[in-house]
Amino acid sequence: MNAKMMDHEHAMKNLIAERYLLGELTESERDAYEEHLFNCSACFEQVSLGTEFIGHLKESGSVETALAVSARPGFMASLLAGFRQPAPALVFGLLLCVSGFSVYQTSIISKQKGPKLESRYVLTGIAHGAGDSQLLQVTRNTGLSLSVEYTPKGEFVAYNARILSESGKVIDTLVVPGNQPGSTATVGLTAGDLAQGKYAIVILGRNSDGVEKEVGHGAFELQFTDK
Repeated sequence: MNAKMMDHEHAMKNLIAERYLLGELTESERDAYEEHLFNCSACFEQVSLGTEFIGHLKESGSVETALAVSARPGFMASLLAGFRQPAPALVFGLLLCVSGFSVYQTSIISKQKGPKLESRYVLTGIAHGAGDSQLLQVTRNTGLSLSVEYTPKGEFVAYNARILSESGKVIDTLVVPGNQPGSTATVGLTAGDLAQGKYAIVILGRNSDGVEKEVGHGAFELQFTDK
């Protein structure tokens, strides 16, 4: 499969997000889907929520056995075989996981839909290395609206915003809508989604060959005023 052949309908119909999280994709399928994630915010959100859900279950320690089983090669094949030859325990376990994820996803979405105050900041500074970063002193439940200016160029076919920790670890990647007016990317999040510390938001442009180049950046330091 070629990366250019992956589309949203194919991804949804063939449960690509679920297979991606379970490590069941071939190398070509994985590359194609990761290319698709770069441009599809819906699939990227699905994978992000799935990853967060698995992390939540790991922390609770309630599905260690299931995770150990899912890590084995051929898990998806075994799962599909289970559907061809119905096994009540397997079906029940699968439904339980799907139901749990659905409830978790609904809970997350409902929290996002609720009204909340936002603190808006326009970030400047140096994203990599030494440099000034804007100090944000807020409570954990404060909604943050962080804007970073960037320079659009005709050579780029797409843009994304990447949140980095002080060590350079990628915390999250967001697709910048192509129809967004002006040359400012705004990232919205709840302060408590991040740990206290220093971060950067880097705006990257990608050309038709898949090569990325930084076109804007901003830095901030997050400090919580509540315990």
